[in-house]
Amino acid sequence: MKPPKKPLRYSSVASAKATKGRILREAISPPGNTAVVNVRAAKDQLSSLLEQASRGAEVIITSDGQPKARLVPVRVQRKLYSVDWGWLESQPLVSGPSAEALVAVDRAERAHGPGPHPLD
Repeated sequence: MKPPKKPLRYSSVASAKATKGRILREAISPPGNTAVVNVRAAKDQLSSLLEQASRGAEVIITSDGQPKARLVPVRVQRKLYSVDWGWLESQPLVSGPSAEALVAVDRAERAHGPGPHPLD
């Protein structure tokens, strides 16, 4: 069993700065939403912000209250399907009866019942 977590305590200096508005407290947004973060907080929490962006969230980084950059997930473009004609032509040809001959045998068997195979 894990011991209970201790509550997060801020130092008196940090608390004083927070009451004066000098510290930005960022609420982590759920995936798909937009988070607005000050550049200083972005520096401190870059790994977390990258993880959010990889999950689909958009992060706006601000400086002096003005948006300066946007962190968004990378959209990987899939390569279009292409045929490797050289490889395909290098494959050995399979010899055997043609499709037309196989269909003719099938039709003959259906019409007259099994009998001598015309391709034998």
